[in-house]
Amino acid sequence: MKTRNPLSQQTLEQKKHQYDIDSANNVLAYKSDNTTIPLRCIKPENVEFIAGLWRVQDVFNYTISQIRDKEMVLGQRIEHNEKTFFEYYKAASVNYNCYGLLPLNFDMVVAKYTTDKGEYLAYGHTVSSARAFLGIRLYDEYMDLIHKEACKNVMQKVRK
Repeated sequence: MKTRNPLSQQTLEQKKHQYDIDSANNVLAYKSDNTTIPLRCIKPENVEFIAGLWRVQDVFNYTISQIRDKEMVLGQRIEHNEKTFFEYYKAASVNYNCYGLLPLNFDMVVAKYTTDKGEYLAYGHTVSSARAFLGIRLYDEYMDLIHKEACKNVMQKVRK
């Protein structure tokens, strides 16, 4: 499913209704290059009604991932020399204007770790901050297991 522009304030039903009316009335849609095209020449999924005008949404061929509180796009894998089971990737925050997603700026880092429970992701401005946030996330998820294993010898000493 294609991601809708969050700047659109219409439901899909409202959009379809207005699209049908405006297409029949030869309304124009605006493109990001400042040209126009008849609305009827554009598929409804490629246009949004934003700020009183139909806007053709620019093509965006990346997969968007929800990481914590942000929509992000993962880029190239970052090679690293530290001993860890984490993978690191360049990443970009997703931002919108009325024509869709803005060009990406890969200025973030995402740390990734895969377990039997699924994939865990965290982001930061550097490898070390992404690693720290992912470590916290994993600790929150596996706290009981970590505590049990880390304190196994302490608990045996207390029992004696």
